[in-house]
Amino acid sequence: MNVAITPRPKLQPRESHTPRLVNLLHSPKRIRVTFNGETIADSRNVLVLRSNQFLPVYYFPRAAVTEQHLVPSEHRSQHELGGKAQYWTLKVGNRRAENAAWSFPAPIDPTLAPLAGYIAFVWNAADHWYEEDEEVFVHARDPYARVDTLHSTSHVQVWLDGELIADSRKPVLVFETHLPTRFYIPHEDVRLDRLVPSDSQTRCPYKGLASYWSARLKDGTIRKDVAWEYGNPIPEIPKIKGLIAFYPDAVDEIRLDGERVA
Repeated sequence: MNVAITPRPKLQPRESHTPRLVNLLHSPKRIRVTFNGETIADSRNVLVLRSNQFLPVYYFPRAAVTEQHLVPSEHRSQHELGGKAQYWTLKVGNRRAENAAWSFPAPIDPTLAPLAGYIAFVWNAADHWYEEDEEVFVHARDPYARVDTLHSTSHVQVWLDGELIADSRKPVLVFETHLPTRFYIPHEDVRLDRLVPSDSQTRCPYKGLASYWSARLKDGTIRKDVAWEYGNPIPEIPKIKGLIAFYPDAVDEIRLDGERVA
């Protein structure tokens, strides 16, 4: 049985002035990967390739990967920093994930030279990922990423379809590394009669599982997924529980203390 590999999640838009950063870090955490009920990699000597241009990636020492679960593949690709990548297919029992592991035999960028001999896995080809004994979702966690959630008395207003649909002086502002500020608004300050629960869900490795709201416009049409909330965020981010945040490009405008948010 083969495993379908879906595309990796995309980065959220970065600020236009954000410089390009790429570096390699040692993780002090025990990182584990499982597939079809078996642990295929387990190490406290994982390297994290991180950047503000792509999602972080865990790389395992070859000795920390169970060789019997790797089947050499003829597939090759070219990475702008790592150079030529060679691949393996994961095989455990009757399950296979084609080209689900890769390595850079001779990285082009000297900064990435320590990755020679290390193996990475396509995130969603595996079944589960763990930092110590806590499961990690969506992608590797960036050790430099911060998520600050701050209570505020700033005045946040949201317009949609020509009407004011959110007006709050008690928002929670979320400041996340390299990302635009997000404004989380209590339900009582939102025109919930203009919102419709959506069946969409996404997961963030830093905040948890998000559910979405669509908007009912005045002409009766539905604009899908204009806002989201975390009903049960991970324990590290409790302040945003049950609050609603709007996508700036899905509404007419958002204002903070009277100034339009870009």
